[in-house]
Amino acid sequence: MLKGKLYIFIVLLTVATAGFAQQDPQFTQYMYTILPTNPGYAGNAGICASLHYRQQWAGFTDVDPNTGEEYKTSPRDILLTVHSPIKALHGGLGLTIYNDAYGHQNDIAVKIAYAFRMNIGGGNLGIGLSADFLSRALRVKEFIPGSSGDPTIVSNLGDNDMYVDFSLGAYYQMQDKWYAGLSATQLVSSIGGDKVNQRGARHFYALGGYSFSVPSNPNWTLKPSALLKTDLTMVQLDLTLLADYNNLIWFGASYRMIDAVALIVGAKPFINSSTAVRGLEIVASYDINTSKIMSNGRSYGGYEFCLKYCFNIVTKPSVYGYKGTRLLGNKPIEYR
Repeated sequence: MLKGKLYIFIVLLTVATAGFAQQDPQFTQYMYTILPTNPGYAGNAGICASLHYRQQWAGFTDVDPNTGEEYKTSPRDILLTVHSPIKALHGGLGLTIYNDAYGHQNDIAVKIAYAFRMNIGGGNLGIGLSADFLSRALRVKEFIPGSSGDPTIVSNLGDNDMYVDFSLGAYYQMQDKWYAGLSATQLVSSIGGDKVNQRGARHFYALGGYSFSVPSNPNWTLKPSALLKTDLTMVQLDLTLLADYNNLIWFGASYRMIDAVALIVGAKPFINSSTAVRGLEIVASYDINTSKIMSNGRSYGGYEFCLKYCFNIVTKPSVYGYKGTRLLGNKPIEYR
C-alpha cells in the first residue's frame, strides 16, 4: 500500500518537473494553492503534492505590425507544491515551484518554506517563513514600441535577472470546520531586478473558509471561502461557495472583483476505495471574464486544472506478548 502511494506521489513530481524548463501568480482555485503565498500552511495535513495549470484570458495575443508575427501574451501558470509534516522539526516543510508566463515575460520561481506548528484551542496553528528565489526573463525582441523608431523599451532592458526574497505567514485550521490565514510575500523587494529594471511589490493576503453541514441533508456540506489580496495600492477580493457531497464530488462558483465569475467542479473519485489512489483529487474551473477583454473578442475566458494527492504514513503499533505470568514485571517480547 505504501509503495503504491509513494509511486503516485513520485509520478506527480515527475510530470511537474518535465513541464517546468507578474508579481504573485493568481489562481481561481486559491483554496488549493495556499502554500505559495502562505508558508504557515506547510505540513498542515499529511504528505501532499499538487500540480496546477492555469490559462488566464485565453486567446489574448500580440501582433507585430511590421512582420505580422503573432505572440501569445495571455498569462499562463504551471505550479507544483509539495509539503509534509516533519515531527523532528516540530512543524512542516514545503516546496513550491512555478512557471509564470505573461506578456513577453517569463518567471520561474522556487520557494522553500518551514512552518512551526502548535495545537491551540482545539485547532492547529502554523507560523512559517519561506526563502524565495525567482528567475525573470524578458523576451525583449518581442516588445513592440508604441511608435516607430522608439528605442526606449528595448535599449534599457536586460534579458534576464535573479531575485531573492522572503515570505511570512500564519495559518490556523480547526479540523473539518474552518480555517484562516494571514501572510505577506516579497518582503525584501530590493534584492535583484537591476537588469530588467523591475522591483517587486509587497503583497498581503487574508484567507478564510468555513464548512457546515446542511441541516436537512447531512450528506451535503456548504463551504464558503474568501481571499483578500492587496499591494497597498489596489485591493482584490475573491468570494467562493462550494457544495460538497460526502467529500466525493463538489461544485460551485467564485467571483473575483473587477475580473471574472468562475465555475468550479471537483471530485475525489476513489475516496471510498482502500487502494493507494484514495487520496487523489481532481479539480477544474472556468473563468468567465466580466471585463471588456472578453466582450471585445480578445479572449474567451480562462481555465484551470488541478491534480492533488495526499496520504499519511501510518506505522503499525507494536504488539507485545508474554511467555508466562511470572514474567509480567519484565520487559515484554516485541513482535514485528
